[in-house]
Amino acid sequence: MLYGACYYPEQWPEERWPIDAAMMREAHFNVVRMAEFAWARMEPEDGAFDFAWLDRAIALMEENGIAVILGTPTAGPPKWLMDKHPDMYQRDMFGRKRGFGARRHYCFNNETFRRYAARIVERMASHYAGSDRIVGWQIDNEMGMIDTARCYCDSCLVAFKDWLRRKYGTIDAVNKAWGTVFSSQTYRNWDEVHLPTYAVHQHHNPGFALDFYRFSSDSVISFQRMQEELLRKHAPGHTVTTNLMGKYNHVDGYEQVKGLDIVSTGIYPNLKSTRVDRPAYAAAAHDLTRSLKKSNFWILEHQSGAPGAVTTGPTPVPGEMRRWTLQSVAHGADAIVYFRWRTLNVSIEEYWHGILQHHGAPGPRYEEAKQIGAELKRLAPLLARTTPKPRVAIVRCHDNEWAFEFQPHAKNYEYMRHLETYYRYFFDRSIAVDIVSPEADLADYALVVAPNLMMATEESVERLYGFVRRGGRLAMDFRAGAKELDNSISLKKLPGAFRELLGIEIETYGVLEEDLPNRLRFVEDGRVTAANVWFDAVEPIEAEPIVVYADRYLAGVPAATRRAYGEGAAYYIGTEPDAAGLAILMDRICREAGVEPTLPDLPSGVEAAARVGDDGGEIVFVLNHADDAKKLPLPAAYEDLLTDATVQGVVELAPQQAMALRRLG
Repeated sequence: MLYGACYYPEQWPEERWPIDAAMMREAHFNVVRMAEFAWARMEPEDGAFDFAWLDRAIALMEENGIAVILGTPTAGPPKWLMDKHPDMYQRDMFGRKRGFGARRHYCFNNETFRRYAARIVERMASHYAGSDRIVGWQIDNEMGMIDTARCYCDSCLVAFKDWLRRKYGTIDAVNKAWGTVFSSQTYRNWDEVHLPTYAVHQHHNPGFALDFYRFSSDSVISFQRMQEELLRKHAPGHTVTTNLMGKYNHVDGYEQVKGLDIVSTGIYPNLKSTRVDRPAYAAAAHDLTRSLKKSNFWILEHQSGAPGAVTTGPTPVPGEMRRWTLQSVAHGADAIVYFRWRTLNVSIEEYWHGILQHHGAPGPRYEEAKQIGAELKRLAPLLARTTPKPRVAIVRCHDNEWAFEFQPHAKNYEYMRHLETYYRYFFDRSIAVDIVSPEADLADYALVVAPNLMMATEESVERLYGFVRRGGRLAMDFRAGAKELDNSISLKKLPGAFRELLGIEIETYGVLEEDLPNRLRFVEDGRVTAANVWFDAVEPIEAEPIVVYADRYLAGVPAATRRAYGEGAAYYIGTEPDAAGLAILMDRICREAGVEPTLPDLPSGVEAAARVGDDGGEIVFVLNHADDAKKLPLPAAYEDLLTDATVQGVVELAPQQAMALRRLG
């Protein structure tokens, strides 16, 4: 278990460094992240490199038993470089230069920038290749953040054309895929191809727009791959990672992580505006990160103090940093690196608070970090070779998510918000979840939920058929099978490629207007709930209706169905039920799939999440996210590894408090 903070020695006087290192040692830190924004310090002039200051900082950490994760500094190209090559700047969709003054101001496809980036990475990696105190490399920082994955400069136009040539071969194939016959948009040759910049009508051709999003994602990944190769060549044996950003969707994370040794992320729960939603928001980010490679992960930026730039987020109350940290560990984090060690007193992150306040003296958060460090040091041997092992997967598909951005179907509809309704059902019941790509192996799951799966590869379609055929339970919903991979509407009757699996057809569909809602009636017991956003008038062919609409001309028309298929069953939900309706549906599906909560009968606001060992033994983290004390019944006797106490029966958990339970006997 790695435990520490992001440390920026270049931002503080060198005589302060030994004080910081000693305080870190006292707080049980064993790692720091450094240098990801220090390009200008390491290369103050073109070709003049200075690593001496960083050598001294690393040596000081080594003296205090602290290892280092180094960041390649390519997120912040220095001013001298941008002045020398101004074509490196990004251009927005209006053609305006996105200039100097923050970071991430470069274009991923600019060949000159890539040469300079490769040079600094190669020099760093070669310099530190022999250091056994370097336990890992973080490539760049939050690639694509601040809307920088998509650039509209001349370099991107050239690269986009090359990308299209590799994908389609001919301009005629591009015209066919995009349907450019519409509105005289046909391209006669490659020279006529452009980027989806500002136009009279801002709804660009959906096939064109989707390919540009795919290209932009691939551009970021290509830049990362370049750095991966350099680090492996010049610093062999060092762990290579980069810090992703939870639900961030401008880059396809499932593709991005394929060349990494371990996945990393950053987590700031208090950036979520609605307080009651923060625990699920943070948990979903962890589960998504873990699912990218189906393995434990590192958190290289973990909230410690109040986050913020020009405004501040909520200040964590006493015990809150510990609660978020233990939640992260429960969901599979094997490294906790807080952002940041000391709050900076200058520049745009003056209000992004760290463990220490601006003055640098130890305070309550430092004492809390010290407590957490001691606890994680005790837990680390017990957590080795453990990981969450969910039996439920939710499918997230970037192609579909992007397609819904262009064409949300209903006003203000969001793919991710819809996906989160399913996630929230499971989180509120402490049912462990993976969030996987359509290409994932589904063998470990009893239940798979595939929301809004409009388009899918033939392999993904067959994977879902096979999953159900072998005994799995699958839940799909509206717009399943509606599109082809080029973002055109399928000419097959809905639900397209999934008709046989779901045993239904759909002829009539549409939005549900807010002032003309509909209700759902459950066939089994007559309970009534609400339908939102969308309706499919489902025609059962080989499926049984389990929910029908209750109002107007849709009254009695099936809204949700179940089809027995092979050894399993496939469910279809033709609308977005309200929370009560979704709970009734998912309760039934979970019972049928044999899916159970980590701990039963937990009160609202209490989360239980387990890490499971190779022998099947569990360590169950129980966290009280509520503002009041909660009583919870335990099904057996446990040892609380945080206190060494035996707990059983009904126990009371105070606000912010947590337990790490190992079953006795």
